Amino acid sequence: MPQNDCAYYFAAATLVYNYNAEQDAWLQLPSSGAAGAFAAGACGEFRALGAMGGVQDQTATAGTTTTLTTNKTIVRNLVGSKIRVVAGTGAGYDGTVASNTIGANSVLTVTPASSVAFDATTVFRVWSGSVWFFNAGTSAVGFSVYDRATNAWTAKSVTGLPTAWGTSGQLISTDSVEGPFDTGTSTGSNTTTTLNCTGKAWATNAFTNAQVRITAGTGAGQIRTVASNTATALTVSAAWTTTPDATSVFSVEGNDDYMYLLGNNAVTLYRFTVSTNTWATLTPGAARTAAPGAGFTADWIHGVTDADWQGAQGKLHTPAGMVKQSGRFIYSFRGAGTTTLDIYDIAANTWWNGLGYGNSTETFTTGSCSVDADGYIYIMKEATGRMFRFDVVKNALEPFALNVYPQSTTVEGDKLLLLKYRDGATTIPFLYAQLHSRPELIRMMII
Repeated sequence: MPQNDCAYYFAAATLVYNYNAEQDAWLQLPSSGAAGAFAAGACGEFRALGAMGGVQDQTATAGTTTTLTTNKTIVRNLVGSKIRVVAGTGAGYDGTVASNTIGANSVLTVTPASSVAFDATTVFRVWSGSVWFFNAGTSAVGFSVYDRATNAWTAKSVTGLPTAWGTSGQLISTDSVEGPFDTGTSTGSNTTTTLNCTGKAWATNAFTNAQVRITAGTGAGQIRTVASNTATALTVSAAWTTTPDATSVFSVEGNDDYMYLLGNNAVTLYRFTVSTNTWATLTPGAARTAAPGAGFTADWIHGVTDADWQGAQGKLHTPAGMVKQSGRFIYSFRGAGTTTLDIYDIAANTWWNGLGYGNSTETFTTGSCSVDADGYIYIMKEATGRMFRFDVVKNALEPFALNVYPQSTTVEGDKLLLLKYRDGATTIPFLYAQLHSRPELIRMMII
């Protein structure tokens, strides 16, 4: 989806704005309607995957080889958005929206044409954008999702979460759109819950909690969560509808069904399952040794280009037992005036506490925040104007920039975003920073 339309600012739970990078301008959106009290601890996440009606999987009511009729009221032009059929007639189709009607029962016209006509069994996903917002509170919390296509909010479950939430918070999703961790073609001899690829040499259980998607061949379109893996086989958490065979091409990638919630001055880690609208309290094999405090960060590390981080090679990282693997970890500076870096291992469901890293002298506290891209974590230190970049491959913190604009009262919350401007084959990343208690939004080119 368009990179210029991925930034959102919450001045309150009822006062939400969309930033358009091409126009350098703001547009107010409907109130989130989320319960709770907007304060420190509120957090959110933008996802490229749409959530019309609050869900990511949509079922068509009718179709042709080039159209999908929906039961949704779409009010935005979705031209260029990726669309993918994940079940039913046409499963495995992968294309883009060429045009769509505006209003009730919107019809999506897609390109290229499907080899079969879509119908009322067709289940599809559109990468049209959504914002997931978790609201803090002293006696109640709220969780809602805004869908770009329909310009509407949907309340989601908070069952299983604390009724009081504050201090600081981070909501993390592991989007498949960030690219595959590994790909291949099955060598066959699969069962209803396995997929074999004898040419691989994966580290054991390296892909647990990721998703595997059949991209072509028998069973195309199917998506399953990986329950475990051996060196040459993936075991999935739910049986295949159509068992893959030796024609089945697959991709292992970030799990679109999961989000993680951290914070509240507690070590407890929560996981939200989008498809079931449920929260679970995770029980890591090794717990986080201390609670993340004010100004803590959390970044899902993906897109690391270093060869040692590709696939699931099992190459050792700094602490004994930890490996290098893009898409597997959430890096979290603990905040609360410390230098400590903890890492959550998604596959192993465990914490690596107090990771040693280069230049580990700077402390982070109230108002510090971060954003990640391509194996780097960009950090703004409180209202000091000092910015750093953590290089995941080098495992070191480096000075990055000094913002000379004076800032006012330090406030909690994420204030950094990274947008990539594309001009043909050229991609230029820009880092944006919202100043503390100031109206300015500033940016710098990353070169």
